[in-house]
Amino acid sequence: MRLLPAVAVLSLLLSACGQAPAPAAPAAPAAATPPVPVASDPAQAVLAASQRFGQLRSFHASLHMQGPRTLDARMEFVAPDRYRLQTDEGVQTIIGDTFFLQRAGEVRQVPVPPGLLAQWRSPLPADATAAELQVEALGEERVEGQPARRYRVRHASAAPDGMLYWINAAGLPVRIERQGQTQGKAFKVTVDYSRFDDPTLQIAVP
Repeated sequence: MRLLPAVAVLSLLLSACGQAPAPAAPAAPAAATPPVPVASDPAQAVLAASQRFGQLRSFHASLHMQGPRTLDARMEFVAPDRYRLQTDEGVQTIIGDTFFLQRAGEVRQVPVPPGLLAQWRSPLPADATAAELQVEALGEERVEGQPARRYRVRHASAAPDGMLYWINAAGLPVRIERQGQTQGKAFKVTVDYSRFDDPTLQIAVP
């Protein structure tokens, strides 16, 4: 999954930080939602969900990685290019191609490769087509108490070995999961998405 390199790079930059992460916002009460419609073309459903996600003005993502190392991270995005990353090492801000590294009460600006975090805006490549996807519909399953439809997706560059992809009733991806191997060791990455277009999400310059 394309999210993995960004998290790995940023976690290395964060390794020297000791600031405690901000507490997660309390979950809103669950509301009744209609069943997720069944798409006649699974590939089109997955592609449309990815494209719709890329147009969001804000979202929250929670990542959990198990394998050679364990990593828990939370990411918040506010358009056009503001990100807030929270890990066990601390809370950091990325705006454009600048990483505002906060340590010992000081803020240092560190350049990051262009587009490093842009991949969080689209679970699949922005120029992907339905013909490039191999998609298998796996039925309905609840994610965080809400109904969603689960798919197995393969894409030559983004997910050559496949990933699981959950789409909610609004046609947005709410969970992505990938299992594979890195350096001969198994890993599993799960990313949950929420707070779509939440106007209360704000990211200020440190």
